[in-house]
Amino acid sequence: MSDELSNFSATARAAGEEALGQLARSRGGPAPGYRWRKMIASQAVPFVGGELSVASEDIAEPTQWEIEREQHTLIVHLEGGMRRLETRIGRGEACRAPARIGEIWLIPAGAHYVGRAQGGSIAYAEYHINQAWLRSLTGHRPQMSSIRPLMKLRDPLLHGLTGRLIQLGNESDDLSGMLRESMAQVLGLHLLREYAEQAQPSASNGAKPTFSNGTKRRLEDYIVSHLDQRLSLDELATLVGMTSHHLIAAFRHTFGMTPLQYVISQRLHVACTLLESTRQDITSIALATGFSSHSHLTSAFKQRFGIAPRQFRRQAKGVDEA
Repeated sequence: MSDELSNFSATARAAGEEALGQLARSRGGPAPGYRWRKMIASQAVPFVGGELSVASEDIAEPTQWEIEREQHTLIVHLEGGMRRLETRIGRGEACRAPARIGEIWLIPAGAHYVGRAQGGSIAYAEYHINQAWLRSLTGHRPQMSSIRPLMKLRDPLLHGLTGRLIQLGNESDDLSGMLRESMAQVLGLHLLREYAEQAQPSASNGAKPTFSNGTKRRLEDYIVSHLDQRLSLDELATLVGMTSHHLIAAFRHTFGMTPLQYVISQRLHVACTLLESTRQDITSIALATGFSSHSHLTSAFKQRFGIAPRQFRRQAKGVDEA
C-alpha cells in the first residue's frame, strides 16, 4: 500500500499482547514451533456495520493466528509474500497455499479459524462485520441471514473496495464519511449476494430440496471413494433416487456448491495430501485423484490455489524456490 500505516500506541500494544497471552493460556498455546501473531502496525476505519483494521506484521518466524468472534470476519491480503500458509475454519479441511494479493478469507460469526504461516513482511485488512447490520441490508429475510466460510478466494471487487475505504479512512469531511458508509453497504450487499449461505427452510410447499444427514454422508462417502474414477450427475442422482435436476438443487442447498465444485474440491484436497506426504510424481497423483493428466491437475490447482503443484510440494516440504 502507498499510505504509511500508523503505529500502535504502547498502551494498545501492551493490551493486545495481554489479550493474546490470555488466549494462549485458554487454548493451551500455539502449535509447537509457532508463536502467536504480533501485529506491529494498525489503522482503524469505522463504519456503521463494524470496523475495518489495516495491519502489518513480520512473519519471518513461524506465526499462528486464531479468530473466533461474535462478528463475521473478512480478511483481505494486501501486500507481502509467504513461504507457507495453512488455514482452517471449524472442522473443515485445511487450505495449504500461500496468500496472494487480493485473496480473501471469510470467517462466519462464531466459527473458529486457525492460520499458521511463515514468510516476510505482510499487510492485510481485517473487517469485523456486525451480524445485525448485515441482516438489516436484506430486509431481515432469514434465508439470507448467514455467511459461508471461505478460504483463499480471489475477489477483485472486495480488494478494490478495501483500498478505497482505507483511503477514505484518512478523510474527515462529511462527503468522505457518506461515501465511506455507502461503500461499506456495497461491500455488505456483495457479501450477501455472493457468499450468503441460505438457512434451512421450514417444511412448506415452497421449501427447497435438501438431503437428509444420512443421504449427505452417503454422497460424501461415495464421491471420496470414487475420486479416481469418472463421476457423472446421473450416477449420483441414481445413488440418492433423484433426477439430475433435483440432485443439483438439493446439492447446492446442502453443500453450498454444485456437485462439480465439490468433486474438484475433494480431488484437490487429496492431491495436496499426496503432494505433501509422498514422493509420487505429479502425473501419478493426477491420475490417482481423477484428473486426466498432469496438465489438467496443474490447471485446476493454479485456478484454486494460485500456484502449480510442484511449487506447492516444494513449499510444503520446506524447500525454498531457486
